[in-house]
Amino acid sequence: MYGKDILRLSRRKVLACTGAALAAGPLSVALHVPKSWAQAKTLRIAAGEADGATGTMDPAQSTADPDAARINLVFERLTVLDDAFAAAPQLAKSWESNATGDEWTFKLQEGVKFHDGEAFTAKHVVHTYKRLLDPKTASPGASSMAAIDPDAIAALDDHTVRFKLKTATVEFPALIANRFTYILREGQPESELRTAGIGTGPFKVKQFVPGEDVSTFVKNENYWRPGLPKVDAVELRAIPEESARIAAIESGQIDLVWDLGRAGVAGLQKNPDIKVVTTRSPFVLTLSCWADTPPFDDVRVRQAMKYVVDREQMLQLVLRGYGNIGDDNPVAPWIEYALQAETRARDIEKAKALLAEAGHPDGIDIELFTSETTPGFIEMATLYQAMASEAGIRVTLNKAPANDYWSAVWLKQPFVCSSWSGRGADDALAAPYLSTSDWNETHWKRPEFDAFINEARASTDVAKRTELYQNAQRLLREDGGAIISIFPDALSATRANISGWKLHPQQSTKDFSEVEIG
Repeated sequence: MYGKDILRLSRRKVLACTGAALAAGPLSVALHVPKSWAQAKTLRIAAGEADGATGTMDPAQSTADPDAARINLVFERLTVLDDAFAAAPQLAKSWESNATGDEWTFKLQEGVKFHDGEAFTAKHVVHTYKRLLDPKTASPGASSMAAIDPDAIAALDDHTVRFKLKTATVEFPALIANRFTYILREGQPESELRTAGIGTGPFKVKQFVPGEDVSTFVKNENYWRPGLPKVDAVELRAIPEESARIAAIESGQIDLVWDLGRAGVAGLQKNPDIKVVTTRSPFVLTLSCWADTPPFDDVRVRQAMKYVVDREQMLQLVLRGYGNIGDDNPVAPWIEYALQAETRARDIEKAKALLAEAGHPDGIDIELFTSETTPGFIEMATLYQAMASEAGIRVTLNKAPANDYWSAVWLKQPFVCSSWSGRGADDALAAPYLSTSDWNETHWKRPEFDAFINEARASTDVAKRTELYQNAQRLLREDGGAIISIFPDALSATRANISGWKLHPQQSTKDFSEVEIG
């Protein structure tokens, strides 16, 4: 999300768990460990974020990146996003819409089974989406799926599902490739979903206890994709301290770090036992303020806070150059529908003038919450404090604990470091900034912005759709409460004997099924 999604939304975080499995009830799946645990090829993964006692295996309640990692191991979706953020098949093998884009029919993969042996069919898709949209589920993902008419989701046969939408959505297959839409087995007790999910994915839950640092998963011997997965088990471990993660992979205690901090890259690149993996990503690092709360409720203050940023310096000092400059717009410039605009230049005198016009000739005092929960948060906050001081914006830093930052600070304090995993234009704009979004982290609500997004979703004309999305970006850039100065590259590292790991630019998408230990 630093916000979720990095791990978010989430917005945009890494693992949880060990211990005596299934506190919520007995698991109905017979778990098979192919070898003794000591002899099995176990892929040991570490990441720098922890989700504490709020961790879950329930996709409908997923809010942190550790959730996403666990859920990716166990469950699958109808569609996924490819490296260009276009929809690609997973449990759906094809789809088509009517001429107006408000009715979509998906053909499903055949021969797929859940971990307990039950066949995957259309009824499970219907169940998953109806549950996700049910107000009683209270899923934070429901608002982004509001176009779906839950009463009109229908299984036409065992391998065909039809969705009817309340409003036309031409990007619907990409819209449903999100962290909430993993397919559940109909009939699994609600009491089991948090700790013992039954999916169709490459691994099965062995141990997961919310709040513990390690969770373990074993190979699904009946996985539907031939030859996968390539390891017998996966162990996920939360190691919030960057130096500890680097020490762990250098010593061989872990095999893979998927959210590597920039400070440690140079040293690891010199180590012949380590492979550093990078990719360009539209992952968002942001400083987010509540646009309905003083002093941030004055657009002149919000603009002044943006003008103090030296974006090139942010890129070099926070990201060590591993990334791209942002322009207070969550849609990265290389993403489809992106607004191509001249980057906002630093202008201290303009910032001072805007503050004076807003009634603050002597500047303002504000508190910024940050944390080690996401690589770069502390550096970004510290550098912003220094930059802002030149315009009379006096920033006090509040370093919050990493283990519950997303549950105790994000969405609860008026000025925070946040992050969002890489997304296509619609999701990057809608998830954090639509008035109806449960994750509207800036409290910025503009009917005209909402109208731009909703009209773009319904337009079958590419040029018109592009114009509408760009209008939305322009409005957010000038008026919104998000200071987005950098897009970090995705960085990870593996031991030299690890192959098959590909870092997805979305970052919250993690496919470990093809990773192999040499």
